[in-house]
Amino acid sequence: MINLRSAFFTLAVVSLGTVSVPTAANAFTVVDRTGFTDTEFNGLINQGLFDELFVAESRIGNNSNTGGTQEIGINNDVKLGALPVVQGQRTWQNGGLVDFMLEYTGSLVKYTVGNQLLSTNAFSGPVTDIFFRTRAASNSTMTLSNLLFNGVGISSLSSSGIGTSDIDYLQISNITAPFTLTGKSLMSWTGTRPNNSALAYQIKVGTTPQVESVPEPGTVGALLAAGVLSVGLKKKRLSV
Repeated sequence: MINLRSAFFTLAVVSLGTVSVPTAANAFTVVDRTGFTDTEFNGLINQGLFDELFVAESRIGNNSNTGGTQEIGINNDVKLGALPVVQGQRTWQNGGLVDFMLEYTGSLVKYTVGNQLLSTNAFSGPVTDIFFRTRAASNSTMTLSNLLFNGVGISSLSSSGIGTSDIDYLQISNITAPFTLTGKSLMSWTGTRPNNSALAYQIKVGTTPQVESVPEPGTVGALLAAGVLSVGLKKKRLSV
Protein backbone atom coordinates (compact mmCIF):
# COMPACT_ATOMS: atom_id res chain seq x y z
CA MET A 1 0.00 0.00 0.00
CA ILE A 2 1.60 3.27 -1.14
CA ASN A 3 0.74 6.71 0.17
CA LEU A 4 1.83 9.11 -2.57
CA ARG A 5 2.10 12.74 -1.53
CA SER A 6 3.57 14.14 -4.75
CA ALA A 7 5.16 12.94 -7.96
CA PHE A 8 8.09 15.38 -7.94
CA PHE A 9 9.95 17.19 -5.22
CA THR A 10 12.47 20.03 -5.15
CA LEU A 11 13.90 21.67 -2.09
CA ALA A 12 14.65 25.38 -1.70
CA VAL A 13 16.16 26.42 1.61
CA VAL A 14 15.61 29.97 2.84
CA SER A 15 18.10 31.02 5.51
CA LEU A 16 19.18 34.46 6.69
CA GLY A 17 17.53 36.07 3.70
CA THR A 18 19.30 33.88 1.14
CA VAL A 19 17.81 31.23 -1.16
CA SER A 20 19.69 28.04 -1.96
CA VAL A 21 19.01 26.85 -5.52
CA PRO A 22 17.94 23.16 -5.58
CA THR A 23 20.71 20.81 -6.60
CA ALA A 24 20.50 17.35 -8.20
CA ALA A 25 20.72 15.79 -4.74
CA ASN A 26 17.51 17.57 -3.71
CA ALA A 27 15.43 16.68 -6.76
CA PHE A 28 13.92 13.29 -7.40
CA THR A 29 10.88 11.53 -8.81
CA VAL A 30 8.54 9.16 -6.98
CA VAL A 31 7.35 6.31 -9.20
CA ASP A 32 3.99 4.73 -8.37
CA ARG A 33 4.63 0.98 -8.17
CA THR A 34 1.17 -0.09 -6.99
CA GLY A 35 0.70 -3.75 -7.84
CA PHE A 36 4.38 -4.30 -8.61
CA THR A 37 5.57 -7.84 -7.81
CA ASP A 38 8.86 -9.63 -7.17
CA THR A 39 8.50 -11.23 -10.61
CA GLU A 40 8.33 -7.82 -12.25
CA PHE A 41 11.25 -6.49 -10.21
CA ASN A 42 13.41 -9.49 -11.11
CA GLY A 43 12.36 -8.92 -14.71
CA LEU A 44 13.87 -5.43 -14.58
CA ILE A 45 17.17 -6.92 -13.40
CA ASN A 46 17.14 -9.75 -15.96
CA GLN A 47 16.43 -7.29 -18.79
CA GLY A 48 19.19 -4.92 -17.67
CA LEU A 49 16.71 -2.20 -16.72
CA PHE A 50 17.94 -2.03 -13.13
CA ASP A 51 21.33 -2.94 -11.71
CA GLU A 52 21.49 -3.41 -7.94
CA LEU A 53 24.54 -2.01 -6.20
CA PHE A 54 23.65 -2.95 -2.61
CA VAL A 55 20.62 -3.70 -0.43
CA ALA A 56 19.95 -2.55 3.13
CA GLU A 57 17.66 -5.05 4.85
CA SER A 58 15.78 -5.49 8.11
CA ARG A 59 13.76 -8.65 8.78
CA ILE A 60 12.18 -10.55 11.64
CA GLY A 61 14.89 -13.25 11.53
CA ASN A 62 14.65 -15.38 14.66
CA ASN A 63 13.99 -12.27 16.81
CA SER A 64 17.09 -12.94 18.84
CA ASN A 65 20.04 -10.74 19.79
CA THR A 66 22.20 -13.67 20.80
CA GLY A 67 22.92 -15.26 17.42
CA GLY A 68 21.37 -17.35 14.71
CA THR A 69 19.60 -15.86 11.71
CA GLN A 70 20.51 -12.22 11.08
CA GLU A 71 17.92 -9.48 11.51
CA ILE A 72 19.71 -6.56 9.82
CA GLY A 73 22.30 -6.43 7.09
CA ILE A 74 23.88 -4.70 4.13
CA ASN A 75 23.69 -7.22 1.30
CA ASN A 76 25.31 -7.56 -2.10
CA ASP A 77 23.15 -7.56 -5.23
CA VAL A 78 20.77 -10.35 -6.18
CA LYS A 79 23.05 -11.56 -8.98
CA LEU A 80 25.66 -12.36 -6.31
CA GLY A 81 23.10 -14.11 -4.12
CA ALA A 82 21.89 -11.12 -2.06
CA LEU A 83 24.17 -12.29 0.75
CA PRO A 84 25.02 -10.03 3.71
CA VAL A 85 28.39 -8.28 3.56
CA VAL A 86 27.87 -7.06 7.13
CA GLN A 87 25.07 -8.15 9.45
CA GLY A 88 23.71 -7.78 12.95
CA GLN A 89 21.24 -9.22 15.44
CA ARG A 90 18.17 -7.54 16.87
CA THR A 91 15.11 -8.40 18.98
CA TRP A 92 12.08 -6.76 17.35
CA GLN A 93 9.20 -5.60 19.52
CA ASN A 94 5.67 -6.28 18.32
CA GLY A 95 4.28 -2.93 17.16
CA GLY A 96 7.31 -0.84 18.13
CA LEU A 97 8.51 2.03 15.92
CA VAL A 98 12.22 1.83 15.07
CA ASP A 99 14.23 4.68 13.55
CA PHE A 100 16.55 3.85 10.67
CA MET A 101 19.03 5.76 8.52
CA LEU A 102 20.79 4.79 5.30
CA GLU A 103 23.73 6.92 4.17
CA TYR A 104 25.79 6.49 1.01
CA THR A 105 28.75 8.69 0.11
CA GLY A 106 29.61 7.01 -3.19
CA SER A 107 32.18 4.75 -1.52
CA LEU A 108 30.85 4.13 2.00
CA VAL A 109 27.50 2.67 3.10
CA LYS A 110 26.22 3.27 6.65
CA TYR A 111 22.99 1.65 7.82
CA THR A 112 21.70 2.49 11.29
CA VAL A 113 18.75 0.63 12.84
CA GLY A 114 17.77 1.87 16.28
CA ASN A 115 21.12 2.46 17.95
CA GLN A 116 23.03 -0.15 15.93
CA LEU A 117 25.30 0.91 13.06
CA LEU A 118 26.48 -1.30 10.20
CA SER A 119 28.97 0.09 7.68
CA THR A 120 30.99 -1.12 4.72
CA ASN A 121 33.13 0.30 1.93
CA ALA A 122 32.56 -2.78 -0.26
CA PHE A 123 30.39 -0.77 -2.67
CA SER A 124 31.18 2.26 -4.80
CA GLY A 125 29.84 4.01 -7.84
CA PRO A 126 26.89 6.14 -8.94
CA VAL A 127 23.24 5.58 -8.09
CA THR A 128 20.09 6.70 -9.89
CA ASP A 129 17.26 4.76 -8.27
CA ILE A 130 16.06 3.22 -5.02
CA PHE A 131 13.39 0.52 -4.74
CA PHE A 132 11.70 0.06 -1.35
CA ARG A 133 10.19 -3.38 -0.76
CA THR A 134 7.99 -4.44 2.15
CA ARG A 135 6.76 -7.98 2.82
CA ALA A 136 4.31 -9.28 5.40
CA ALA A 137 3.04 -12.82 5.88
CA SER A 138 1.50 -14.94 8.63
CA ASN A 139 -0.99 -12.33 9.92
CA SER A 140 1.54 -9.51 10.17
CA THR A 141 2.11 -5.93 8.99
CA MET A 142 5.29 -4.25 7.76
CA THR A 143 5.23 -0.44 7.53
CA LEU A 144 7.77 2.21 6.52
CA SER A 145 6.77 5.76 7.48
CA ASN A 146 8.24 9.24 7.97
CA LEU A 147 10.52 8.62 5.00
CA LEU A 148 12.84 11.51 4.20
CA PHE A 149 15.26 11.57 1.27
CA ASN A 150 17.89 14.27 1.83
CA GLY A 151 15.44 15.92 4.20
CA VAL A 152 12.48 15.88 1.79
CA GLY A 153 9.40 13.84 2.73
CA ILE A 154 8.36 11.00 0.43
CA SER A 155 5.67 8.34 0.44
CA SER A 156 5.03 5.75 3.12
CA LEU A 157 4.82 2.05 2.26
CA SER A 158 2.99 -0.78 4.01
CA SER A 159 2.23 -4.47 3.51
CA SER A 160 -0.38 -6.51 5.41
CA GLY A 161 -0.41 -10.28 5.17
CA ILE A 162 -3.68 -11.78 6.38
CA GLY A 163 -3.51 -15.48 5.70
CA THR A 164 -1.18 -14.89 2.77
CA SER A 165 1.93 -12.94 1.82
CA ASP A 166 1.64 -9.29 0.75
CA ILE A 167 4.52 -7.57 -1.08
CA ASP A 168 4.63 -3.89 -2.03
CA TYR A 169 7.14 -1.66 -3.83
CA LEU A 170 7.93 2.04 -4.05
CA GLN A 171 10.57 3.59 -6.32
CA ILE A 172 12.35 6.92 -6.32
CA SER A 173 14.45 7.84 -9.36
CA ASN A 174 16.62 10.61 -10.77
CA ILE A 175 18.79 10.62 -7.66
CA THR A 176 22.53 10.95 -7.13
CA ALA A 177 25.06 10.13 -4.43
CA PRO A 178 25.77 11.12 -1.76
CA PHE A 179 22.40 10.78 -0.09
CA THR A 180 20.83 10.30 3.32
CA LEU A 181 17.59 8.40 3.78
CA THR A 182 15.76 8.27 7.11
CA GLY A 183 12.49 6.80 8.32
CA LYS A 184 10.69 4.64 10.83
CA SER A 185 9.80 0.97 10.52
CA LEU A 186 7.07 -0.92 12.32
CA MET A 187 6.69 -4.69 12.50
CA SER A 188 3.54 -6.10 14.07
CA TRP A 189 1.86 -9.49 14.16
CA THR A 190 -0.94 -11.44 15.77
CA GLY A 191 -0.70 -15.01 16.99
CA THR A 192 2.53 -16.85 16.25
CA ARG A 193 5.51 -14.60 15.55
CA PRO A 194 6.75 -14.81 11.92
CA ASN A 195 10.31 -15.96 11.22
CA ASN A 196 13.15 -15.10 8.86
CA SER A 197 11.98 -12.98 5.89
CA ALA A 198 8.24 -13.45 6.39
CA LEU A 199 8.23 -9.93 7.85
CA ALA A 200 10.85 -7.67 6.26
CA TYR A 201 11.81 -4.61 4.27
CA GLN A 202 14.61 -3.96 1.82
CA ILE A 203 16.06 -0.76 0.39
CA LYS A 204 17.50 -1.69 -3.01
CA VAL A 205 19.99 0.88 -4.28
CA GLY A 206 21.29 0.89 -7.84
CA THR A 207 21.19 2.32 -11.34
CA THR A 208 18.93 2.31 -14.37
CA PRO A 209 20.09 2.92 -17.94
CA GLN A 210 20.21 6.60 -18.86
CA VAL A 211 18.22 7.46 -21.97
CA GLU A 212 20.63 10.15 -23.08
CA SER A 213 23.63 11.96 -21.69
CA VAL A 214 23.96 15.75 -21.55
CA PRO A 215 27.33 17.10 -22.77
CA GLU A 216 29.50 18.83 -20.19
CA PRO A 217 29.46 22.65 -20.35
CA GLY A 218 33.02 22.68 -21.66
CA THR A 219 32.05 20.25 -24.42
CA VAL A 220 29.08 22.38 -25.42
CA GLY A 221 31.31 25.45 -25.55
CA ALA A 222 33.84 23.66 -27.72
CA LEU A 223 31.10 22.49 -30.12
CA LEU A 224 29.67 25.99 -30.36
CA ALA A 225 33.12 27.45 -30.96
CA ALA A 226 33.77 24.87 -33.67
CA GLY A 227 30.45 25.73 -35.28
CA VAL A 228 31.21 29.45 -35.28
CA LEU A 229 34.66 28.78 -36.74
CA SER A 230 33.15 26.60 -39.45
CA VAL A 231 30.66 29.28 -40.42
CA GLY A 232 33.45 31.88 -40.51
CA LEU A 233 35.55 29.75 -42.83
CA LYS A 234 32.64 29.17 -45.19
CA LYS A 235 31.95 32.92 -45.37
CA LYS A 236 35.63 33.58 -46.07
CA ARG A 237 35.66 31.06 -48.91
CA LEU A 238 32.57 32.62 -50.46
CA SER A 239 34.11 36.10 -50.35
CA VAL A 240 37.26 35.07 -52.23
